[in-house]
Amino acid sequence: MRILHLANHCRMGHGNVHLAVDLACVQAEKGDHVFYGGEGGELEPTLAASGVIHVPLVQRTRRPQDLLSSLARLRGLIRRHRIDVVHAHMMSGAVLGYVATRASRARLVTTVHNSFDSHSRIMRLGDRVVAISRAEHATLRDAGFSERQLSIIVNATLGGARMRMFGTNETLTRPVPILCTVCGLHERKGVATLIDAFASIAARYDSELHIVGDGPDRVALEARAAQTGFGNRIVFHGSLEDPGRVLRGAAIFALASHAEPMGLVNIEARQAGCAIVASDVGGIPEVLDEGQAGLLVPPRDVAAFAAAFDRLLGDPAYLAEMKRRSGSNLERFGVDHLWSEHDRLYRELVGAPKSVSAAIAS
Repeated sequence: MRILHLANHCRMGHGNVHLAVDLACVQAEKGDHVFYGGEGGELEPTLAASGVIHVPLVQRTRRPQDLLSSLARLRGLIRRHRIDVVHAHMMSGAVLGYVATRASRARLVTTVHNSFDSHSRIMRLGDRVVAISRAEHATLRDAGFSERQLSIIVNATLGGARMRMFGTNETLTRPVPILCTVCGLHERKGVATLIDAFASIAARYDSELHIVGDGPDRVALEARAAQTGFGNRIVFHGSLEDPGRVLRGAAIFALASHAEPMGLVNIEARQAGCAIVASDVGGIPEVLDEGQAGLLVPPRDVAAFAAAFDRLLGDPAYLAEMKRRSGSNLERFGVDHLWSEHDRLYRELVGAPKSVSAAIAS
């Protein structure tokens, strides 16, 4: 197959980019001819090491002349390299990809990573649209996506190129149990809920909360942590190349998202052997085997998160059992599964007539 992935960039710290890079790399390693169109970033060497050709391509800009230049370059790339599938992972790429593929043999695939964003309707431009969980499939169908467009392919990146390049065997060690989260620091991720929940149990347990990630709310969240009276036990790491260093050292991983199509980091926390506490929203229950591999609690519910922490920290045998469950049944999240499911989808699509976009019709 000749495949072109489109994303705004290839920088660390963005789940949709992580998925796009891991997918592109495993496809190249399996023998496909793979290109990655987007601006640069820390993951360029990862792409190159797997044989993916990075093509600088501006997609997110308000300058019409830049968009026209990118479109011309994209059309030329599709024609010159006889691209079979253009796979867009962000909305700007979906628009450019749609225009560029209509006058070519190439088919357009889009993956919806953020269905909670109202602009995600743009992803309906794809000849086929990937939903990353069963919950997402239902959400997109209810939002007006055509059933015939939709395919479910769970994000599965364990063992992928990104982990191989940036992963280490290092483990954060502390003399007390570590609770941690790994996420962007903005309101949707619910980090304030975790800080408040930790503060409510901190007097009873000698433990620490470690927060990995960065974002626009970091200053406000640091101030909130300081105001709890336990600020010396709440550690902000910022973005890390290898979040696994913290995950491997943690007893408990928590994700308090208000909305989450899947939560790729839940898989990585499971592989690290953490007991998991997460919001019962979106695709998270599927990732946690419907609650068998982690505790599911209502989003925004400080008391519920605190009670889950209390239950785990107060019962070492139960904590050990939940860590065991978390680390089991991970085969379906391997990167080979990601490759085989996309390969099947691409081959079905390339052999089918090109669709008239349901998004334009509606």
